[in-house]
Amino acid sequence: MAAAGTPVRTAFVTGGSGFVGSNLIAELVHRGWRVTALHRSADQAAALSAMGAIPARGDLTLRESVLAAMPAAPDAVFHVAGDTSLWSRRNARQDAINIAGTAAMVDAALARGAKRFIHTSTCSAYGRHAEPITETTRSTASQSWVNYEKSKWLAEQEVQRGIAAGLDAVILNPFAILGPGDRHGWARLFFQIRSGQFKAAPPGVITCNHVHEVVRAHISALDLGYRGDNYLLNGPTTSVADLATLIGATMGLDVHPKPAPMALLNLAAGLGVLAARFTGKEPSLTPETVALMSADTRCASNKAERELDYHRVELAECLRDTHAWLKTQGLV
Repeated sequence: MAAAGTPVRTAFVTGGSGFVGSNLIAELVHRGWRVTALHRSADQAAALSAMGAIPARGDLTLRESVLAAMPAAPDAVFHVAGDTSLWSRRNARQDAINIAGTAAMVDAALARGAKRFIHTSTCSAYGRHAEPITETTRSTASQSWVNYEKSKWLAEQEVQRGIAAGLDAVILNPFAILGPGDRHGWARLFFQIRSGQFKAAPPGVITCNHVHEVVRAHISALDLGYRGDNYLLNGPTTSVADLATLIGATMGLDVHPKPAPMALLNLAAGLGVLAARFTGKEPSLTPETVALMSADTRCASNKAERELDYHRVELAECLRDTHAWLKTQGLV
């Protein structure tokens, strides 16, 4: 809570109904901030109100709508919303949200006189590399066939455009995020392992973050981040196979997935996409999913640890907290 006599800081948040956004709003409200959050539906508005935020109806893909929803001169704009789809059928929608939506937010923040703009990007905006990624790594995402990578890189270019026009902005780049509130991200592995569906693992390596530390980095970036800089957020590194084994152990299950040959993964993904043309349902496995979960993605968070006081959280704790929350929701 804010101390008595301390001016109340104000924030405008997108993606407040999502995993990271809801955790961010909870922490800001706890610290005594007045939070206005963008929403599109009555259900989202009710959820945001329950968190202690002020709902503001608007459509991220419509510039005038975003401008009307954003209050004047907020201390902080947290642009957390993003489309993480890994299915090419949704590329146009993803571009509208990730690229056009970010452009609309940048323009609104400039017009409203936002004091600082925090953009939630991803390590994937750097593309895939054989060596560990740092903030100085040149991104290959602009040429990527995986639209998520390309659209998030293009979103960062919109933020850089705003910076050139006078916007005080910082960009955060986490990779895999775990913790309370996740239903649709890496939490899906819990569901698949619980149901016995995760029999084989792709050969990928990922870095994991705890959502509470990611949120703390967003808030730290307001006062400690350097204008125009990127900050990679990185925690423990693990293979997808070992992650599945640890998730199983967290749930009291003995899980040891076999390595999945790339040829088999690509075949299964292709068949899934083909079937989706007839069912209209998103495939559980796509070529994009195979590409990202088969890559060796490592990144360094030295800069965030040094400048934002970012802390790595042990993987076991990340998984315990995720599982405990999923249990409270009756999801596992």
